[in-house]
Amino acid sequence: MKKWTWISCIAIICFLFTGAGKAEAAENGKRYIGLHDRILPIEDIRVIDGDTKVPLKDIAKYLYLPVETKDGKTIIQKRGKVITFDHTTGATVLDGVDQPWTPISSIDGELFISVKYIARETGFQFEYFQQHHTIRIYRDEFNHISNEAFEEIIKEHAAKKHQISASKKANVYLTFDDGPNQFTLINHATLETYKVPATFFFLGNQIKHNESIVKTVSKSGHYVGSHSMTHDKALVYSSTESFIAEMTGAAQLLEQVTGKSANLVRVPYGSKPLVTPSMQKSLIDHGLYMWDWDVDSNDWRYTDKQTSQIIKNVQDGVTKAAKSGDKDIIILLHDRSQTTIALPRIIEWLQKEGYTFKTYEPDNHIIQNFLQDPLL
Repeated sequence: MKKWTWISCIAIICFLFTGAGKAEAAENGKRYIGLHDRILPIEDIRVIDGDTKVPLKDIAKYLYLPVETKDGKTIIQKRGKVITFDHTTGATVLDGVDQPWTPISSIDGELFISVKYIARETGFQFEYFQQHHTIRIYRDEFNHISNEAFEEIIKEHAAKKHQISASKKANVYLTFDDGPNQFTLINHATLETYKVPATFFFLGNQIKHNESIVKTVSKSGHYVGSHSMTHDKALVYSSTESFIAEMTGAAQLLEQVTGKSANLVRVPYGSKPLVTPSMQKSLIDHGLYMWDWDVDSNDWRYTDKQTSQIIKNVQDGVTKAAKSGDKDIIILLHDRSQTTIALPRIIEWLQKEGYTFKTYEPDNHIIQNFLQDPLL
């Protein structure tokens, strides 16, 4: 009897630390975090080892948690308690005592913290609404509605989110390689006619002779990035030094011409398998980001009389990407004659289907590289 009593106690303790353990990890559906009487706008909510965790930087903002990182450790101090995460060992320490589990986890360089843990240790109570995958944290000293009333708030919030998600199509990013040249101007004119933003990747050796085109494109609000100096595969990929010189060379020219930083690059022929680990590291060290693509129009393969195939390639590729759940679809095109002919019909189809056109936004970087490097 004592044996089973002891086992039951352990099970209860595990439940308090991790929520519902394996059962919770198996749940599906969108998750939410509530604070007092509102749903927090935290999107990246994960169940890790049966425990609901969120990015530390996000929850810290709403709970006013002082967070600092020094000497390889992240330190949280609140209400007389000190929580320390050691980035080397992955251990969490509370007031000098090692925690027997992992309330803080490092995932791809970002710290995620247990919602229930940080709530409990900073003086909050919490309620778990299992049916709605929602944790509400609150303090009794603050006026707040009942849990029954808060459940109605969860339902209303989930219904609105579902409605928005169901109605909104993905964002599409038209990207053009190999300019600036005479076809850049034609593509630019088409974009202006349809009032559509885009992203251009220019070659350094062509920037030198077409500065007016670069300025025109940039002043229109389109983002302009580096596509190397020469596009010569043998030269670009001959060494890490040559590679980074090619990519930064064009970026520096663009900054000189436009007065804007050009930290996004597209490497010739795509990143895989040509970009080596050393080249990856060099891009990161130079503060550069890298875009490949989701949809390849293969426009360079076709003539002016075969533009219908280019259009079909884009339609098929975008439809497939959207069905897979991709909300930010990057389309590869080129500043070439056949593309200038196909572009109006591509735009018209995307508009008719309800997609939203966007240009690259440096402050809202989207990760899209074949190497799946989260730092690029």
